Amino acid sequence: MKTTQTNEADSLKHQSNIGRLDDVDIHDWYRFVYAFSDRVITGLVDEFDIEQEDLIIDPFNGTGTTTLAAKKLGIDCIGTDTSPASVLSARCKTNWDVDLDDYRDRRADLLATVEPIFKQISSQGNTTLDSFGNQDSEDVDLSKYDFSEPKKTPKGWLSEKPLKKMKVLKYHIEKLPDDDVTDLFKLAMIAILPEDVGNVRFGPEATRDRKQEGDKDVFTIFKSKLAEIEEDLETVQSAVESGDLDPGETEVIRADARQLAKTLREESELLNTDKHNGEVDYLITSPPYPAEHDYTRNQRLELIWLNAADDNKDLQKIKKANIRSHTKNIYVADDEGEQVDIRENDQVDSIVSEMEQIIVDEDISHGFGKYYPRVIEEYFAGMQHHFEQVYDLLAPGGKAAYVVGDSGSYWQVEVETAEILGELAEERVGFEPPEIRLWRNMAATTADYDDIEENILILTKPEE
Repeated sequence: MKTTQTNEADSLKHQSNIGRLDDVDIHDWYRFVYAFSDRVITGLVDEFDIEQEDLIIDPFNGTGTTTLAAKKLGIDCIGTDTSPASVLSARCKTNWDVDLDDYRDRRADLLATVEPIFKQISSQGNTTLDSFGNQDSEDVDLSKYDFSEPKKTPKGWLSEKPLKKMKVLKYHIEKLPDDDVTDLFKLAMIAILPEDVGNVRFGPEATRDRKQEGDKDVFTIFKSKLAEIEEDLETVQSAVESGDLDPGETEVIRADARQLAKTLREESELLNTDKHNGEVDYLITSPPYPAEHDYTRNQRLELIWLNAADDNKDLQKIKKANIRSHTKNIYVADDEGEQVDIRENDQVDSIVSEMEQIIVDEDISHGFGKYYPRVIEEYFAGMQHHFEQVYDLLAPGGKAAYVVGDSGSYWQVEVETAEILGELAEERVGFEPPEIRLWRNMAATTADYDDIEENILILTKPEE
């Protein structure tokens, strides 16, 4: 945490570093439908006068927006997430030390291996001009591949031939050494899966897109993604080597945000260096808010191809490590609301009471509607536990910025998320009175509800 006025040179250095990389879109290696802009991070870095000796954390790091932006700015950052796909993405995007010669050689071998197999899969059941002109070509033995559709794949999300090609690609990537080059191949594989290869569209929930069904040129799509990664790494490595860019240190850990302090104190090397001495200076993040956004469904194909969603048990393990924010991750044993007496907060109690009355009035005994009140209770209780962990980690005077949306997803009952979170953080955890500022208005996902506000909630830990 800085103790002196940030000088003009430091501020300019932030802007200069990010400017040098404006044409490098590492964020695009893999994006998630709910990702927020890196410009939020750079703006808050300038506003808070965050310096290069400080440490930022993002406990809902997603695909790595905050960790990557901080690294570009020369600021150390720790990101945590519960999704194996998101953790892989963030680690790859912030690992700029990959041996590019090794990457190119192994990429060429991998592409040479899968290309004839992909061609044979595409030609199955077809008579092509190529088949008349290549009478001496030998068929590839496909018997070693398991072409069955993984059981957790939503119906229609992958057409027959793209499914076979992606299973071949997965088979050969899994034969490679477990290292940073292979991680990039894995990231490229899952990045192309949903929309480029699969029949998935996001609106914002993932659904089947029948217009995309049929065979796909998986080879060219995958090759292009690998070339994009190579180009960006070449640029960033050149900037670092020339001294134009002094990147920050980053660390990405799989963790439940409600156990953040405990996990980081046990597992983080960066937090416990002499430079940071076990304290965090700033938090910048965008957590979930109460709405029917099932993150494991929107990353379903990616999780399957990383062997993280083979069955319901795997999916539940991921869901249970998340703040409860939708009805698909509410479980019988959940009791955080009772643990912290969350309904003692007047706003939470008012919302839950209104929903409970709707259940009685409408005689709702089936479907997900009966769980709406519990989502509200468990969400705010989980976030209270998270705030307690953040308070433990933050240095005195440290700031935590949360980009969070209000909600009207449940029977259009208004949930002013940022305001309630601010109350809990101040009254129950000990933060200073919060600041809430409007970031943007977003179109509601239900036609019967007006635009919702997305706010930035800023919490400050008191100086000792």
